[in-house]
Amino acid sequence: MEFVNLYTLTEYSLLESSNHIHKLLSKVKAYNYSSLGVCDINNTSGLLKFYNKANKMGIKPILGINISIKSDFFNSLLLYAKNNEGYKNLLQIASFKENSNILSLNKLNNKCDNIIGIIPSDENEIVKLLLENNLIAAGSKLNEYKNIINDLYLGIDLQSEKMRNNIDEIIRFADSNNVKCVAINKTVYLNKEDFDVFQVLRCIDLGVNEYHLKENEKNLYLVSQEEANYIFKDYPELIKNTKEISDKCNVSIDFSGYHLPEYKIKKGNVNDYFINLCKIGLNKRLRGKNFDYSQYKKRLFLELDVIIKMGFADYFLIVYDFIKYAKTNDILVGPGRGSAPGSLVAYVLGITDVDPLAYNLLFERFLNPERISMPDIDTDFPDKKRDQVIKYVGKKYGNDHVAHICTFGTFKIRMALRDVSKVLQVNEKIINEVLKFVKNDDDKINDLVKNNQKLKKIVEENSEIKTLVSLVEKIEGLPRHFSTHAAGIIITKEHLNDYTALQKGVNDLYQTQYDAGDLEKLGLLKMDFLGLKNLSIIEDVIEQINNNEEINFNINKIDLNDKSTFEIFSKGNTDGIFQFDSRGMKSLLMKLKTDSFDDIVNANALYRPGPMEMISSFVNRKFGNEKIEYIHQDLEDILKPTYGIIVFQEQIMLIAQRFAGYSLGQADILRRAVSKKHSEIIEKEREKFIQGSINNGYEKKLANIIYDYIAKFASYGFNKNHAVAYSRLAYMMAYLKKHYYKYFMVVLMSYNLGNDNLIKTYLNDCEKNNIHIKLPSINYSEGKFVFVNEEIYFPLLGIKGIGEVILKNFIEERNENERYLDYYDFINRTKKIFTKKNMEMLVDAGALDDFGLTRKQMNEGYEETIVITEYSEAFKGRLVKDNIKKEEYSFEEIANREREALGFNLKYSVFKRYEDYKQRNNLLNLADLEKGGFARVIVGVRYIRVIKTKKNDSMAFLQIYDDTDIMNAVLFPDAYLQYENELENDKIYYLTGNVEERNNELQFIIKNMRKER
Repeated sequence: MEFVNLYTLTEYSLLESSNHIHKLLSKVKAYNYSSLGVCDINNTSGLLKFYNKANKMGIKPILGINISIKSDFFNSLLLYAKNNEGYKNLLQIASFKENSNILSLNKLNNKCDNIIGIIPSDENEIVKLLLENNLIAAGSKLNEYKNIINDLYLGIDLQSEKMRNNIDEIIRFADSNNVKCVAINKTVYLNKEDFDVFQVLRCIDLGVNEYHLKENEKNLYLVSQEEANYIFKDYPELIKNTKEISDKCNVSIDFSGYHLPEYKIKKGNVNDYFINLCKIGLNKRLRGKNFDYSQYKKRLFLELDVIIKMGFADYFLIVYDFIKYAKTNDILVGPGRGSAPGSLVAYVLGITDVDPLAYNLLFERFLNPERISMPDIDTDFPDKKRDQVIKYVGKKYGNDHVAHICTFGTFKIRMALRDVSKVLQVNEKIINEVLKFVKNDDDKINDLVKNNQKLKKIVEENSEIKTLVSLVEKIEGLPRHFSTHAAGIIITKEHLNDYTALQKGVNDLYQTQYDAGDLEKLGLLKMDFLGLKNLSIIEDVIEQINNNEEINFNINKIDLNDKSTFEIFSKGNTDGIFQFDSRGMKSLLMKLKTDSFDDIVNANALYRPGPMEMISSFVNRKFGNEKIEYIHQDLEDILKPTYGIIVFQEQIMLIAQRFAGYSLGQADILRRAVSKKHSEIIEKEREKFIQGSINNGYEKKLANIIYDYIAKFASYGFNKNHAVAYSRLAYMMAYLKKHYYKYFMVVLMSYNLGNDNLIKTYLNDCEKNNIHIKLPSINYSEGKFVFVNEEIYFPLLGIKGIGEVILKNFIEERNENERYLDYYDFINRTKKIFTKKNMEMLVDAGALDDFGLTRKQMNEGYEETIVITEYSEAFKGRLVKDNIKKEEYSFEEIANREREALGFNLKYSVFKRYEDYKQRNNLLNLADLEKGGFARVIVGVRYIRVIKTKKNDSMAFLQIYDDTDIMNAVLFPDAYLQYENELENDKIYYLTGNVEERNNELQFIIKNMRKER
């Protein structure tokens, strides 16, 4: 007799099941199940994935949920959708979660039509009452369920010894109350031997390192048809009822079409409104400019025709509306991102600020009329104001129609190793050794062991590690916790609950239980509202300009051909400039002698894996040092802007159009297909391309050559639409840096507090531009860098140990009682705000230098001053009078203490005394080092870490620093053996060695070293 397993949990019963959906279904298929029921605990997050994968494998999906019902006893209730209405009811029930995920039974009133309920007898108080001979209470409680759920069963799990011993009594009780019984087999892990994975997950969930399986948890694996029939051999009716329930459940989810919200207008047709809005926008964009209006008009109506035919006018209007809201409420909007800058419609509506015709951008790269898919307009806002725009959208369309999108934190290899090792109580030293082999969080443990002989040996020789690896392999990829999508927002036409279950979100909005992939399959509108720190920086710089220069500066009206701004790029002076501040990018910009916006766009596209190999030829061709050759003359106008090299995806599309007669839509499909590097697809597309080329009068041999050329660069080419938009953003920052330098640097540094490396880089930049930053001051500094009488003060938040709460309390005290007169006054008023350690850091950072005492005097006199403040005012100032001549720390100690307090030296630096020596001997600063060169430097050393190599030789990693930068350095075994006795933290060394690149960062390979002091 056919058994249907109805009580199956998947990975989405977070930390309560190890059943990966795909592995589960593969086993179900192997066991010849025709259908399977899934009911995860208090959520429906896995249902859509289960539904789609089950249908593809020919297994009927039965969609359910396991609800925890509020009572004195832990109560589970399994609910299954009979049809589409029942499925919608499930989504609503899953959204009812109260405190601790427990639901009142009366919440289910009027929600259980078209739903089947199963009361699992081992997890509900009804059977508990029955077995305590309290039949009246048991019957009464059962009636409460019956009054709410018309189609109700009592589930009996014969894997449970208690249920086995009392099955006849349970069946009699159910019969007397006109309720059928059904066989259930709770399945939380796949194979009988996988109970250890379940134990580990429970330990991780509960934060313990030991979990004793309950009696009913020892056999929670997927049973075969034969096992099920054997277990229930004396009760075939219970097996039969599993099929009965399966036959009743027939949900069909519609994935066709889109469910876009409607943009409400007061009167008229939305398409007419949309067209008219675009016409007005085009006139505004072109007003006073010398452009060919007919060309723009033709492109506009071509795009409008495609957008309206595809039914996306409402989509554009929705985006137009919230961007209009942002701009009218002084919220800076990014110039565009992704493919959207290729749309003239987006430009005339103010959605983007990139003119696609000016940069030869393709609409079809954004919205392909020959490949029906939703437009994808992602929008950048200042990170500090992103939530304001989302709240507006929620208010406009209603909180029942707007939600954050859920995502899941999953067990990546590092987290899995750490979590499982805690449960197994593996020695931390051993687990750290294993973790050293992990290079990427996406690594798989089995691949790691297989491909690394040393790790393989560790695993084979250590049974504890072998167990660890086995368990990690089983939990890799499992969801660990709910999270919120970094940018995604869903906007629906109907109530959110018609499409997805909901849960509590942030900013007064719900969060979906389905993830972004599932929601998009349902045809829902997902929009990415991205918070960009760089836009916040630009916005704050503009505020500084307008407040201090008494002008009304508009960043969107700057000259895009400003030679002095190009100079920022050509000289590699791009520290702090979005996407252009890496060493490699600076080198490319200088080699290009960047003198146009096109150069910036090209650099943005070239400086990526793949295209990097073409940088040398690109630069040489720009300056005529390498001949530009074209495979065929018809490529010239397409490739001439990039000196005969394919840099952009759009160039591939244009080549396909030119040679093979593809429409741009077809060309985009070709580009996508070929870029995936599937040989079968490449060859299939080749035939089509060659035939099209022959039809256009080109020879077959040439067509093959051109196609191979396309195939080679398809995966390297970059999206020009995106490159132009983000280069525009970089240009805006560079313009501000060039023309409003001090405001730009003050804001930039304030936004990067806490990153000592960056702050030091920016401080060096300031020094080069004759902008001197003053030490923090207890009387003038605030949380950010500030101007006081045209001087810039370092912020108090930049001092180690001073956090937001301490700062807030301090600023309130200072504002209330005015500035501090002397050291005594400061201690007296702030002794309850700052700890002794805080005071020491403030002193060492120079924040109290204005009081005229030595730093040593203030540090060593702190406790005495505290005592004095507790007594009469007659003692006020005694410390100053008695100890005014107390000596100061040595110069080196002042410098070291300042570096500890700030993370670097701002005023006192031991390196200043070496400046003449460095100049005379051509020694370099760390900031000036380049990959591949030999260098001599004078640096400080800290954070020495000694390790053993595979050959058991010692070597060391250390951090070196000077006034310009901080860098990692390595002493390989031979060098370490020679210099190990000279290694000390916080000492100054003369080093010689080579500069190499590792993980995109420079690293100094030490050959020789000499301690200076």
